Amino acid sequence: MIVYAEYVFLENFIMNFVILSLTAKFGKNPAKKRKILLASAISALYAFIIFFPSLHFLFSIVMKLACSMMIIILAFTPYKFKEFFRLLGIFYLITLVFGGAGFAIFYFTNFNGIISNGIFYITNISAKNIFIAVGVGYMLINFCWGYLQKQLSKEKILINIKIEIDGATVEVMGIVDTGNSLVDPISKYPVIIVEYDAIIDLLPLEVQRFFSCTGKPNFTQMALLLHGSSWITRFRMIPYNALGTENGMLIGFKPDFVSIQKEADSKSIQEIIVAIYDRKLSKAGEYRALLHPDLI
Repeated sequence: MIVYAEYVFLENFIMNFVILSLTAKFGKNPAKKRKILLASAISALYAFIIFFPSLHFLFSIVMKLACSMMIIILAFTPYKFKEFFRLLGIFYLITLVFGGAGFAIFYFTNFNGIISNGIFYITNISAKNIFIAVGVGYMLINFCWGYLQKQLSKEKILINIKIEIDGATVEVMGIVDTGNSLVDPISKYPVIIVEYDAIIDLLPLEVQRFFSCTGKPNFTQMALLLHGSSWITRFRMIPYNALGTENGMLIGFKPDFVSIQKEADSKSIQEIIVAIYDRKLSKAGEYRALLHPDLI
């Protein structure tokens, strides 16, 4: 049986690019296309080991795991272990779905292939089958991901939140919002959204005067108001998009810490940003804050 090197590279490159692109999407990591292209090309070369018997030791479980980690590092360059392992888990999940979808399609069609060291090589693959496998895998991922998010959103678990700055503390009730993917563009810390009236006692008079005025948040105005204040180092501007609002901006600040109390579990978080929302989050008033899902 003849295995053509260019087909091996093309098959793996296309699948790796799609999988990494979906990992970026569902992992909410805005990776650059050129980095994903580079990682896809390098990882596609891994399959060429089949042509070099002396390198078959690279097919071991340890080396396969190392290769997966290298792909994540090349494509996303995560700076924190938590983010790295989160992206790695999403990458494996999407890979398993695509692998199952692709194998099922090829099983029910006419194909020739070989298995070597746990890697499946298809020798007569067509562009049509590649696109069908990608399409089916993409639909499965979207359906499963959407279903999980809907199930999680049904469970409105109220969580007590304590925010502290310079010894002053306020407590608010919040819920986990699976649609809240806001992060501080500078520090990359997750953002929780809290009603202005709930945390007014923590804010300096300059900030309170700013919110008492009408008009959209303005970075320059806020910076001028806080000039000479210790709050200038806490001040953040959080960009966001929502239904009916494009290129929106929320004013935020860096607290000393936020404590999250869920049933018997409690944890204190310092790497977090609080965004101020000047309207009501809940019409019934049952909660006054929206938590980033990564915090739970």
